[in-house]
Amino acid sequence: MKILLAACFLFISLNSFGGEDMNSVRYSAYFKTLSSSCILSINGLDYLSSLRGSRTISSGMDITDSLENGVNNTVGLIFFPSGSKIKTDIYTCEVKIVRSQPKEPDVVVTNFKVTFNGENDRPFNDPQGYKINDLSDTTHNPIIKGISNRIIFAGETKPEDWLTATRNIPVSGIPIWQWTKASPQINDLALRNRLIDAYKDLINDLRVGDLTTIKKKYAIALDEYALADLTDDTDLFFDSIGIVNAVKKGKINPNPNWDEYTLLAYQNSRVFCLGVNSVNRNSPLEFFNADGKRIFSWNPFFAVIDNKIVLVR
Repeated sequence: MKILLAACFLFISLNSFGGEDMNSVRYSAYFKTLSSSCILSINGLDYLSSLRGSRTISSGMDITDSLENGVNNTVGLIFFPSGSKIKTDIYTCEVKIVRSQPKEPDVVVTNFKVTFNGENDRPFNDPQGYKINDLSDTTHNPIIKGISNRIIFAGETKPEDWLTATRNIPVSGIPIWQWTKASPQINDLALRNRLIDAYKDLINDLRVGDLTTIKKKYAIALDEYALADLTDDTDLFFDSIGIVNAVKKGKINPNPNWDEYTLLAYQNSRVFCLGVNSVNRNSPLEFFNADGKRIFSWNPFFAVIDNKIVLVR
């Protein structure tokens, strides 16, 4: 799966596939908000959001490489209405998942929306104002309503609990990614220490600008990103994620404060990383310019395959 920053590089034309094998099936997510703070989550990983910048956005991306073939995958929205300079009574967040394959019409797998009706100055903490609309569905799986309180914005008026709406969707016809073969791990000190050692190795390579070694360690991710993008050019993605430019214009922090980072696990504890927290997932791989300003954070994902920690996204 890709992180929120890296994912934007995998936009593709959904109607221009080159073949008819399973590698040509694609799943895309379309995300739309109106005056709301909202997160689109795919299998527990935050993908798109309106937490920063405009609270009204319309966006989309290919999510194929974050999905597991042959099983149900989870699509979710985490939502609360947000005050806007433009007066409004209705606040919404919507997701649509589309399956595409060559010479076949696109299929809307699921499409649902969460809404808050703020008419008559209804306060955001009034549960009666919230509604989940099921717009279209082929899965026959229910939308599960819940709450989340992991996101806190200091000084903002908001519901104590954010509304969550999730649905399981079946996925078929896509490649079997290496991370799906990884061994589930226990989130403990031993795993954390192994992961810190893996970050330290990357820091040593990046400190001396050894991009050749980085590419070798990142080979699984680069090969699968290329496959997801229907190309053989692995350098295209590597050059675009920012590492090359960061090495040229800055220096990596050689001694991160490891206590600042939390071990985050995804995909049923098979994929993990270190991040500041589950919302700000900046990793210890941070580059700074000569003025001490952070210019780039590389946020890769790891898995344990054949008892070795490897980069998978």
